[in-house]
Formats: sequence, C-alpha cells, structure tokens
Amino acid sequence: MKLKRISAFLLAVATAFTVAGCSGDDTSSVSKNESADNSSATSSVTSDVNSGDNNNTGSQTLFEFGQVAMGGGGFVSGVFATKEEGLYYARTDVGGAYRFDKELDRWVCVSYDISEEDRGLLGIDGLAFAENEPNKLYLLAGTEYFSNGKTCLLISDDYGKSFTRTELSDLIKVHGNGMGRGNGERIAVDPKNSDIIYIGGRTGGMIKSTDGGKTFTALDMGTNTATSNGNGICSIVIDSASGDIYAAVSRKNEDNLYRSTDGGNTWSAVAGAPKDMMIQRMKWSNGKLLLVYASDEGPWNNDRVKGGIYIYDPASGGFSDISPAKKGFGDVVVHPEDANKMVACTENLYVPQPNGAYGDEFYVTTDGGKSWKLINNAMTMTDGGMPWIKSSSIHWCSSMCIDPNAPDKIKVVSGNGIFACDNIWSDKPEFYFNSKGIEETVPYELVSIVDGPLISVIGDYDGFCQPDATTYGNVHNSIAGSMTSIAVARKNPDVWVKCGGDESKPGFWYTEDAGKSWVNVKVSPLETKKIAYKGAVGVSADGNTFYWAPENGMGFIYYTTDKGKSWSKSEGGMATDFISADPVNPDYVYATSSGNFYMSSDGGKTFKANNELSVFTATRPIVTPDTEGRIYYAAMGLQISDDHGETFKRVDSVSSCLSVGIGKGKDENSPYVIYIWGKPKGEEELGLYWSEDEGETWSRINDELHQFGGPGNGGFVHGDFNTYGRVYMSTVGMGIVYGDVKQ
Repeated sequence: MKLKRISAFLLAVATAFTVAGCSGDDTSSVSKNESADNSSATSSVTSDVNSGDNNNTGSQTLFEFGQVAMGGGGFVSGVFATKEEGLYYARTDVGGAYRFDKELDRWVCVSYDISEEDRGLLGIDGLAFAENEPNKLYLLAGTEYFSNGKTCLLISDDYGKSFTRTELSDLIKVHGNGMGRGNGERIAVDPKNSDIIYIGGRTGGMIKSTDGGKTFTALDMGTNTATSNGNGICSIVIDSASGDIYAAVSRKNEDNLYRSTDGGNTWSAVAGAPKDMMIQRMKWSNGKLLLVYASDEGPWNNDRVKGGIYIYDPASGGFSDISPAKKGFGDVVVHPEDANKMVACTENLYVPQPNGAYGDEFYVTTDGGKSWKLINNAMTMTDGGMPWIKSSSIHWCSSMCIDPNAPDKIKVVSGNGIFACDNIWSDKPEFYFNSKGIEETVPYELVSIVDGPLISVIGDYDGFCQPDATTYGNVHNSIAGSMTSIAVARKNPDVWVKCGGDESKPGFWYTEDAGKSWVNVKVSPLETKKIAYKGAVGVSADGNTFYWAPENGMGFIYYTTDKGKSWSKSEGGMATDFISADPVNPDYVYATSSGNFYMSSDGGKTFKANNELSVFTATRPIVTPDTEGRIYYAAMGLQISDDHGETFKRVDSVSSCLSVGIGKGKDENSPYVIYIWGKPKGEEELGLYWSEDEGETWSRINDELHQFGGPGNGGFVHGDFNTYGRVYMSTVGMGIVYGDVKQ
C-alpha cells in the first residue's frame, strides 16, 4: 500500500538530568521481607541552580530534590526486565517513568524535567527499550486532558538520565491515564535494528521510524484502528527471527489481530484469532505468539469470567487455548530458558489473598499450559519495608516481567505499586512489595506541624503521617479513601480535621490524639441532609470549632462547635475552595473562592469579602504558626496582610504568584522563609523561588531539569516548619516533591 511520508517535529532539547543517590539514612540494606525501620530517604537529585543577576534575586543557592517517602500508592501500568543484570523499567499512568537502580536497591524517577505546560507527558502510555542496548529507552507520553492532548516520544540513550523529544501530536494521540492503560506495549523496537520503531496510537493508527524516532511514517493497516473504547492499537510485538510484526486493536466481535511480513507496508488479519474478547498483552516466545485476553480493555471493567490465554503458531497458523481458567487475564511471562514454564495473572479478580485482602490470582505451569497450578493459597505476602501496604491486595495486575538473568524473579504491577517474587517456581512463592522509590500519588494537602510530624492527604489512599519527608510513615488508620483537605489546630496540634468521601460515605473526619484514632462525623451539614463530601476544611486555633465547605454544598461554609453533632451555616462565604483559621486568635477564619477572599472575626458565623482583590483562581490563604492576623496570599501577584485580611499589600518584587507557602527561617532571629511557584520581577521562567528577607530579594530553587509537571491538582507550595530550607510541592501524580538546601 502507498505510504504517506510525514516528518515529525523533533524537539532536540536534551533534558539531561542526573538522578543521584539517596541520603545517608536510606534503608536499602533492609531485607525485602523484613519489617521497615521507618527510615528511608527519597531519591535525590542535585540542582545547581543559577539564580540570575536581576535586582530582585539573591545569591546563588544549591538545592537537591526528592519525593516524600510514602512508597507506592498509585497504579503502575507497566513493568519491564532487561538483559542487563538488575535493570528494570516501569511506567505509571499519571506519574512518569522509573528505572530500578540496583546499587541503591530502589526505583528512581526519570521524569523530573517535565514542565507544568507539558504535564500531560507524565502519563506514560507505552515503554520500550532496545533489546540488546537497554540503555536506549523510549517513552510514549501523553494525557488526553492535559497539555492539549500533546503526544510525544521521549528518547534516551543513557537509561533515562536525559531525553530528546519528538512530537507526534499531528500523527497519533495517546492517553496514559485512559482505560486500557495497562495493555501493551503500543510501542516496539526492532530487535535487530534499534533505529526501527513502531508505535500504535489510540487514534491515528500505526506509525514507523527508521531513524531512531526522529521522524515517522504513517502506515496504512487497511482497517480503521480507532475503537469505540478509545484504546486503538494496544499492543505491538515483533518476531525476532522473521521480523514479522503483530499488532492488536482493542476491539471485539471483529478482526483484532493483524500481521505484517514486509516491515509494515502491508497488513492482514490473522485468521482464527478469537474475536469475542479483547487482547490485553502479547509476548513472543520460542517462535510462537502468546496472547492474553479479557472481556474488555481493563483495568477495572473486565468481566471476571471471560478471558484466557492463547498460543498462536505461525508455522501451522493455528491457535491453542492454554487458559488456566475462563477468567480475565492481565499478562503472562515465560521462563527464558524453558518455554514450558509460565506464570499468568488475572487482572480484575477479587479473591482472598494471603494477607486477607482481595485481589488477583496467580497461576504457574511447567508443561506449556497443559496444566496450571493456582498458587494463591501457597504464596505469602509481605510489605517490603512499608507497613501501610500490609493489608492491601495485589490487584489490577495488567503487566508482569520475568528476569532473564534470574528466572526465579518476577515483578507484577498493582493498583498500589509493584510486587515482586524471587522464588516463583518454589512450592511457597514469597511475594513482597517492591515500590521503594516509586512515589505515584495525587496529593491534595500537606501540613508541617511545629515540633511534630508531617501529615498529608492524597487521592485513593487517604493520607500519611510521618516524622519527616525522608522517613516512611503510616497511612491514616481511618482508611477513608480519597481525601481533599486536612487542617491542624495550631495551638492544640493534636486536633486535626480532614474531608473526602463520596456520595456513599459521609466525608468529614476528626482526631483529637494526633491521628491515633479518627471519628467519622455522620451528621450532614447540608440542608437537604444528603451526604456531604470532599471540599475544604479548617479548624480554629484552639481546636474547638471545625469548618467545612463540602464540594457538593455549593461552597457554603458550615461550622460546628460540638464535634459534628450539629452544624450551622455561615453567612457570606460562597463557592469556597480553601479555608484557613488564624493560628492564634480562634475568632478569625479566612476563606477563598475563585472570586473572593473572605474573612470572619466571629468564629465563622459570618464572613465578609475583601473587595480590594480581583481573584480569578482560588489559592490557599497561608498563615504563620504563631502570628495573629498575618496572611500570605497568591492573588494579583503576592499579597500580604497584617490585619486579618482587612487590607493587603502587594509585594512589589513579585510579578506572578500561583502558589505561596512559608517555612522555618535560618535561625530563631530570622523571618519565616517565603516560597512561591511563580516569577519574581525580572525573571522569565515560572518556577520555585524563595525569599529569606520577607520578599525583598528572591532566589531560584529549581531549574528546567527539575519542574515535576508543576503543582498539579493540589496546587500547593509549603515550607517545612522544622527544617530550614525545605520546601514541598504537590504534583499531578508524582506524589509530593521536596527540595532541600544542599549542605
């Protein structure tokens, strides 16, 4: 068929960032099956940031960066073993990609360089590497709802330490957080020539490069590859012997498996392939193609009793059903030296696992699939040094890998990270959590408590309480699901409040013992008495009054003085997105919406708007831990009030401020450090900046190699009140990143 030649625009910007090691209190020596000693530094990179020469900027300061140590928490959509001993890769749906560093015994992120404008590139919809040159890494990146749906191929020849970028948006589109994100891989590198790359789009069909990804040609597969589920071409595999290419299209009840024998010039449907199920993943082994099937694209919508595993033999043209059971399967891996030995996992099954949680099943065969053994009852599960995971399951098992250098070792993805097993062929396989370094969560709020712990709330897994950023802590024992806001009574710091929930579960919780126990308030503040959920919370300085603006309450603020037994509706505050109580005087409360700044001087009974400020995007009103009436506010630049928000004064040295936070000063005589995500006057780049002189001068904290996709959903920048020079920032899906002054 006639080919249409298209040259993709190559963004030849090498984002050469170096992923350095952990700090000294890393626990890489802890056995994978031992309980954690709760000490683990996050992966750290050094940013030699030049702060510039303009009048508003202070002297150069060096920072190093890491991710707050939670350990997992998000869906890892693909995991891969290479021929290089100890080298693994992983991709995530919203948090970029990772490489396993065998020297550090942990995963390190390779996606720190993604800018806020390009944050959609943190959704990795496909990953590939050159079979005999695993230093050559290719990431197919893009998220439908971010960055105008930009799709790019990120290309590295140094294990992901630096990348060049080829934009593909005019050719195909992908969606790293779309349904079917665990299918794959939709990118394949020719095992005989790593300059030849095939990519399948969710839309746009198949494209091919012969120059290592610099330019691409559109291939005509002779069929419409756009699918009703938006998953398009979901898997590509190349026969290393013949060079034949196989591509799966995410559909059923029609042809969905295609082959090309001439480098993609022509394609034909493979006769006899099952059509009543969707292909999840394909593997080439011993001259045959293994195909994994489920009813739908996954990871959570599969019919649990429809699916299986098949082998296609190109020599005979026949398909063999080797399914362990008629269930939806996610992946299968084959022993590199014995094709009769395979491991298979289901994808959306919820059955008891050894730790009492409900998740997927694992099967092994040693006779090529003639018989399979279900190993769930024989295997064990341990937390790998992260206690919070011990009661969670291995689920959404969409991808597995087997180590070609140590075939007893497998890794499998889960909705909460990665699990591994180093003795899969034994009678008692031992699975353990293997997500150390993978910080893939969506954070919504963080609080640094003076002389106390660091607490946070995140999507899916409630939130964490930990001694500091580098030490693994525990998930809140409320186990309340996705949380959107948390606050601490500054003069009574054992009292915390938070909110989350959904239509089925009341969304307000409080603790009076610093998180040891939580109370879920059952009384709804809404006049309709419908369940209230999510939104924003606050708590008075003395801990006696709780405030809540539920997401489904039109942003009205409600308050309670009897711990939620009854609620009253405040007057004046509307469409509220953030609440912050004065840290000293319990009569004062501040709130913001996308249109106004509000303040209350009567304990939240009434709020009045400050009409001096034109507010277009709601941001947090930030208070100090110990100063009454002082507020830092990101609106029309950076604003500061010293009279409870009655009046604000703009900081002239700042031209743009999207988020602001404060943290501990250098010594007890120093003012609080101010941190912003924005731009001081004279600076061209949006980024993290700090001021140690109350906004007179500013220094750049990050650079173009450490952008983390910007502040993401949580939209926060906070300083630490116990560690000078430590700043935190939320992200789209990379957890909470932090920067430290380099010692």
